[in-house]
Amino acid sequence: MKEKELLEYFSPLELSRRAFLKSAGTGIGVAALSSLIPGCMGTAPSPIAPQKLPHHAPTAKRVIYLFQSGGPAQMELFDYKPLLKQREGEDLPDSVRQGQRLTGMTANQKGFPLKGAVHNFKQYGQSGAWLSDLLPHTAKIADDLCFVKSLHTEAINHDPAMTFFQSGSQLSGRPSM
Repeated sequence: MKEKELLEYFSPLELSRRAFLKSAGTGIGVAALSSLIPGCMGTAPSPIAPQKLPHHAPTAKRVIYLFQSGGPAQMELFDYKPLLKQREGEDLPDSVRQGQRLTGMTANQKGFPLKGAVHNFKQYGQSGAWLSDLLPHTAKIADDLCFVKSLHTEAINHDPAMTFFQSGSQLSGRPSM
């Protein structure tokens, strides 16, 4: 190396923009590499890395992810709720709302009547999946589908609940699918 190049790298008084970027790029690269390789440089394993192998070999080849904001309600398609239909017209129990504030659309309502599904449900396939009459073609492939019904949020409004579903946080700006 020439003397001038050595000064660019080692003299803080004569640190050029180019020398700074070369040095900083190395540090950023090492930091990025350490986040990609668990255990490197004392970092903890990635929280999204599988902790152990599944108990069976995966068979899914593809996933079709449908998020239908504004689509039909799940209770009209595949989330059969016979008790809700049975109690239709009764007022929403306080134990369900648990003191949550009301939405702007319902703030002036005197009551909150329960409403069950309008359409009929039947069980289909060997799995016995409940599907609405609205999904006659989907019913034919019920055993090839996976219905995830374990998601839950405390949000009473749709927008924070949808943001939570997409990103794991009710606050917008988080990475999402």
